Amino acid sequence: MSQSNSSIRKVLFWAIAFLWLPAGIFLTALIRFGLSVFEEKGGDGHIFLMIVCAVSGLFLALACRKLWHQDRKISIYVCMLILGPLSIFGVLIAGLLGPLMMLLYAAVISLPAWLLVFIFYRQQVRHGK
Repeated sequence: MSQSNSSIRKVLFWAIAFLWLPAGIFLTALIRFGLSVFEEKGGDGHIFLMIVCAVSGLFLALACRKLWHQDRKISIYVCMLILGPLSIFGVLIAGLLGPLMMLLYAAVISLPAWLLVFIFYRQQVRHGK
């Protein structure tokens, strides 16, 4: 039962890690443009940008996963409440500059979360955990 539960958690993590940023951008577009988002515009460029967007979401998701393993759950919630929306809007703006800028903006915005990972890791090492 434990192995099955662990596998389900891993699948859920990876699904959320890849989908949270594209979902946020989609919801932002839905709020901004309404139901016209569902109209067919043509072109495969949107699919490519959504794939880049999904990969961009990994920076913050992996930092939060590290914080989870360090048992820093409040830090995760703070990071996602502050850095999550910043990532959505940053990647949305960076999308105008191209896919590489989307990745760069997402990486830079996730740096505070990675800094927390480093700080908490150093504390654990210092206290012998």
